[in-house]
Amino acid sequence: MDQVKKSDQEHKLMFESFKLSLSRPTTNQLAKAFLANEDCNRIQSENNLSFLNRVGDVVYAFVKRNELEYEKYNNDKANPECECDYDCECYLNEFIMPAFNNLAIKFEPYIDDYSLVNHILEEFKVEEKERLLGCNLRELLRLALFKELAYLAFDYRYYGVSCYHHEFAVLIYGGVLTKERFDPSEYIQNDRKARTEPANKARWDGHVEELRRRYLELDTKRQSELGKNLTIKDVAIWIHDHHNPEELAFETIRDHLSKARKGIFIND
Repeated sequence: MDQVKKSDQEHKLMFESFKLSLSRPTTNQLAKAFLANEDCNRIQSENNLSFLNRVGDVVYAFVKRNELEYEKYNNDKANPECECDYDCECYLNEFIMPAFNNLAIKFEPYIDDYSLVNHILEEFKVEEKERLLGCNLRELLRLALFKELAYLAFDYRYYGVSCYHHEFAVLIYGGVLTKERFDPSEYIQNDRKARTEPANKARWDGHVEELRRRYLELDTKRQSELGKNLTIKDVAIWIHDHHNPEELAFETIRDHLSKARKGIFIND
């Protein structure tokens, strides 16, 4: 097997393994964790699986109803700088995750909607309804949502986002097993902050000195071309309009130029 074929096979195996991982926790695992399926009789076990399938159907319908809104407001065209040395997907955190977060936020009111609960339980007898309601339905619905969002992101080939949402689902599942409540909204914000802030700060700190020295060179050039002294504002406007590939705001350019003229090229 030549190297190209071997590499293709490895990528295919990784792809299929990742896709398979999205199915976990499986329906049987959920039945055991949420409904103590191992202690149920045959009819109860069958109802457990039917109940879990109905939960999945409700969540799937919600995501499909809101998919057009995601496509309308999402914007994945920008590509902020990062330090990866490969064709990465770092921009997804910034431009894709908020769209998925909004779906999760919009789903929260449904968790307390009695009509939704009644719809899920409508085919079961009274005694079974009471038993099934004894499970942690709120956490089950959240888990089902994050699994569905993981699949949605996977279908769009947003693999990093898919992985995040799969992590959320697994963490909820782990919380049920250990009887520790997991707050996915807090995890999303903290996780994004922990992953992006250090890299963003490092990148920006590295650019500041370079940016200010470049602005000072442009400042000198502009004043030399016009043969007169110019205010910081005048030069900043010129830089903003003609030498601004970063598309920074005028105020940001003005502040950097002001510090550069004072010989301040790095932040404290």
